[in-house]
Amino acid sequence: MQAKNRSAFYAGFSLFLCFGLLYTSGTVQQLFFQQPLIGMLAATILAFLIPAAGLALVLRKKGYLSGLRLGFPRFRLKKIGLSISAGLAASLLVVLINTMYFNVSGTSGIELTVSIVTADSLRQSIGMTLLGVAVIPAMLEEIFLRGVLQPVYEKLTGTWPAIVFTSIVFAMLHGTLSNFIGPLLAGCLYGYLTYEFQSVWPAFIAHLSNNLLYLLILWLTDTYASFGIWEYFSFLSVIILLLFLYLTFRTAEDLFEDDEMPHFQRRKLPILQTILVMTLNPGFLVFVLAFAAKAVFGLI
Repeated sequence: MQAKNRSAFYAGFSLFLCFGLLYTSGTVQQLFFQQPLIGMLAATILAFLIPAAGLALVLRKKGYLSGLRLGFPRFRLKKIGLSISAGLAASLLVVLINTMYFNVSGTSGIELTVSIVTADSLRQSIGMTLLGVAVIPAMLEEIFLRGVLQPVYEKLTGTWPAIVFTSIVFAMLHGTLSNFIGPLLAGCLYGYLTYEFQSVWPAFIAHLSNNLLYLLILWLTDTYASFGIWEYFSFLSVIILLLFLYLTFRTAEDLFEDDEMPHFQRRKLPILQTILVMTLNPGFLVFVLAFAAKAVFGLI
């Protein structure tokens, strides 16, 4: 029990460290004011690689965790296809949810990605934009949240509580209430893929697919805004979403029939105790307070 409490404490502290480093990322980016994409890349590496490496090192040294999900699985084309189609379906679903939110709230426009990324930046420095906005964030976020953090909570509480918990954390790390449901749903998908394939890399593929689609949408809407593309955007998104949902479920059905997708571990504790184990430690409580200060009260 003491080992479990300590592993939960270390995991909670790593979350607080991650949020703190994200908060200071603005200072890091100011050092690269002439190259904002490089600054964003440096801030992402700092915010996610340090907590992931630190937590993995401590857990292995203390012997609290025997297997992190950082190894490469035996990839089949169907598994790669499932990761890509599921990632694109989740991305389109998030865009539609955000579009509905902005329509209901009466807000003009929709924030697709970070403000420093524009269609001009895509045209001028496509390699750095892809690396700084799509590839590195997807890789490091998945390594930290699903490759290191999720196995900690799986060992403590079981599969689905760990997936839900890390998905909530994923949404909170994005730091806004208006864009909370989308990352929560996407996080559940990434957590599911990580568990099913016992590796973080299918989740990375799905996350990367999501980021690349966002950049494509940004480029299309910015380049062809004068042609009234927004009038057809929601309709086309729904049609494409249905296509990728079909491909996702069809591929998953094939993998289940081949007995290549394991079943979830059962919840190990009563639901109330599960929640207490995951949340009642100083690091996570400070992480929640920091999120509330930023997203709810706008204090930081």
